Amino acid sequence: MNKIYIKYLKLLPVYILIQVLILNDILFFNYINPYIYVALIICWPIKNEEWILLVYAFILGFFIDLFTGTLGFHSTATVFVAFIRKSFIKIIIANNLLTENDEISQAKIGKKSFISFSFFIIFLHHLILFLLENLKINLEILLKVLLSTLVTLVLILILEIIKSSKNE
Repeated sequence: MNKIYIKYLKLLPVYILIQVLILNDILFFNYINPYIYVALIICWPIKNEEWILLVYAFILGFFIDLFTGTLGFHSTATVFVAFIRKSFIKIIIANNLLTENDEISQAKIGKKSFISFSFFIIFLHHLILFLLENLKINLEILLKVLLSTLVTLVLILILEIIKSSKNE
């Protein structure tokens, strides 16, 4: 088994516990609910097998659903963004920046590319999640999606700063 897979298997319970025990209890102004576990899908290495990422995303979403009592909403959203992620990689990230086992990070692909890539993945995740939860779309839902996306993006950027300071 690859070192990357072992690393991500170790990170899985950490992110799930942070999400379930801390972040799910945070709801700012009834609009903002950060979902930091999306960072695991964002940072997944490009060159690894796609089916493994889809299974990993399902397991991640399944455990979030299990602990939050939702009916597959998180699983659906995580599997969808894991599936569509490759398309955004081709559009936003240059091919020659990453080698086989490099994870997607701000240090590897640059600040602008990382923020753009992360924003689109997080936005799609939140859009699907909130649409499934509410079964309607209106300005209030779109505002919730946008604000939650921005807060989640800021938290993921803070994580990236922490990761890059550890690597130095």
